[in-house]
Amino acid sequence: MAGRTPHLLVTGAKEPRQHMWESIRLLRPGFSINDIARRSGQHPSDITRYFQALTKAGIIKVIETPKGKEGRVFALVRDEGAEHPRLNSKGQRTYAHLATENIWRTLRILNGELTVEDVAQTASTAEAVLTPIKVRQYMNALTEAGYLIKTENGAHAQDTYKLISAKNTGPRPPELRQLDSLQVYDPNLNKLVFTKTTGTFGADRSLVEPGIALLRSRDLLSEWLDLANRDSGPVKLPNDLVQRTRLELASTEESGGLQ
Repeated sequence: MAGRTPHLLVTGAKEPRQHMWESIRLLRPGFSINDIARRSGQHPSDITRYFQALTKAGIIKVIETPKGKEGRVFALVRDEGAEHPRLNSKGQRTYAHLATENIWRTLRILNGELTVEDVAQTASTAEAVLTPIKVRQYMNALTEAGYLIKTENGAHAQDTYKLISAKNTGPRPPELRQLDSLQVYDPNLNKLVFTKTTGTFGADRSLVEPGIALLRSRDLLSEWLDLANRDSGPVKLPNDLVQRTRLELASTEESGGLQ
């Protein structure tokens, strides 16, 4: 259609909400929870929670209310681009993801020998103020994974880091996936690129990106806790929740655990 902005998509492995967001943008004039579930492959309960956040943020709105909540029709009223809006349950912006994004962007743009302080100053923004400790942890992890070359300059000079040209894989930052050891996942390549099975990796928890399986498991646990906290007497277990939990456990066993 003439004059329409090209519909950009995020490439590589995607979070559940990214799949939902891309479906919302495609069906922008009018869509239901079930419409997004069919197109995105995500569960209606997860979509409902994201819809609530998007509605509170003024990004989508209800335009039709037939009988039953599932029949409500929404419209996209503020398109924020290819990346899904990151919101908490109150519809407020979350910025934890900006730490690694800003460090990675700085390494790619400056593309030279950089100290931790160089990167911390350049990568810090009003939303994400980065401490040297957090920057050093992430850059040391990338060094172990083979993305950076680290030059140790002795006690009287700061160590420097340089991004290896062949490891400049794309705009999305490599993700740290473990706290007890170290796993690095590259969403640009859609694969786990490094695993360290010995020693410990004491990264700041905010640097560690939860895998998609872990996000699903957290959502399931939240639903179980909601049931446990009800004060309405004996609770009848929803068949849907039980079935999804069984499927998730089976998937986890097949894959050898959460990643």
